[in-house]
Amino acid sequence: MIGWFIWGVSFIGLYVGIFWLHVISLREEKPKALQEFPKVSFIVPAYNEEKGLWKTVHSLITLDYPLDKKEIIIVDHGSSDKTSSIARQLIAQYPSEHIILAYKERHGGDMKAHAFNEGLRKANGEFVACVDADTIVMSDALGHMVPYFGDKDVGAVISTIKVYSPQTIYEKIQHLEYIFATFTRGLMSKIDTLHVTPGALSVYRKEIFDRYGGFDEHNITEDLEMAMRLRYHGYSIKLAKEAVNYTKAPATFTSLWKQRVRWFRGFIYNNMKYKGMLFKKKYGILGSFQYPLNIISVGTVIIMFSLLAFTFGQRLYGIILKVFHLGPLYILDGHIPGVKEFFLGINLTIYFPIAISFCIALFIYHLAHKNLKERWRFPLALAAYLTVYPVMRSCHWMTAVYKELFRARKKW
Repeated sequence: MIGWFIWGVSFIGLYVGIFWLHVISLREEKPKALQEFPKVSFIVPAYNEEKGLWKTVHSLITLDYPLDKKEIIIVDHGSSDKTSSIARQLIAQYPSEHIILAYKERHGGDMKAHAFNEGLRKANGEFVACVDADTIVMSDALGHMVPYFGDKDVGAVISTIKVYSPQTIYEKIQHLEYIFATFTRGLMSKIDTLHVTPGALSVYRKEIFDRYGGFDEHNITEDLEMAMRLRYHGYSIKLAKEAVNYTKAPATFTSLWKQRVRWFRGFIYNNMKYKGMLFKKKYGILGSFQYPLNIISVGTVIIMFSLLAFTFGQRLYGIILKVFHLGPLYILDGHIPGVKEFFLGINLTIYFPIAISFCIALFIYHLAHKNLKERWRFPLALAAYLTVYPVMRSCHWMTAVYKELFRARKKW
């Protein structure tokens, strides 16, 4: 059964891969250059961000954008470190910049959305940007993003996110992951199926918040919920590939685990929340292709993980029983299971679709690097990313599914 399932998944993966390779050849019309500069309000939610806040705000100060057309709103979300002190220093050091320090009391279950919405109440810009307090924005980023709003149907514009100074193996793996993510988001932007607005740097029309409300304060992935709300109400989301920012990625196993489980729980919850978009003609290819693909992808992970775990457990149980009944003689007589026997006893023909999928993955990652003009780095991390990390991600997904099914407490 597992063999047929792997063949089926590989066939679907090949079909989807060919589809996206076709999308690569499509040309996306670039927006016209700015004739005038609209005002943009940058909201920086900050909870115990004394290490990154200075660099983040300084990068916004040095943006290549008219001084009177931007404002920076730092929201101290009940920090217990020097976040507020650093914010006041920035205000004093740059008096010509319009920097505001706001406060939002923090309660136990508060999400980032609480702080953002507090900043939103003070925002005066035609557009509002959400910026994580551990992000460094390149000086020309905003100039690449705002022109997309020349299309009235565009509700938000996202940026290219790269990992800042990756050091640990986990950061290096995410360096590769973020390159691939930007590549796929660029493809989705081309065919208007993009449905994410990452917190590192995304710009929104403020009138959307005025009309449909701010971030969902009970949502652990408020940025994804906002993106899907935009799509639900008929707005498009675009990627400005040239708008680059660098963010600090989780550096340890534990921090990465917590972040991804939260992300995947949010993915499950928000896709269920907006399930009404599925196969609806008004949502075009987003509803007929991208949304079903999201569901199939998660379902595939769950089924594959379950099948592998069951088969592996079944064989391991059989080996343990033999050792228990026959004792040391089972091992001494040369019955130690080989790699093939121990790892599910999969027929060698099953490895063919796996090998093909692996080669396609390498080719796509090559295209992703080429697309962002990134050179290949971190060979050890690449090997882990293509072999060990998929197993780790499957565990993230299974944990997220478990927590959602049993209504585990949602934490930021």
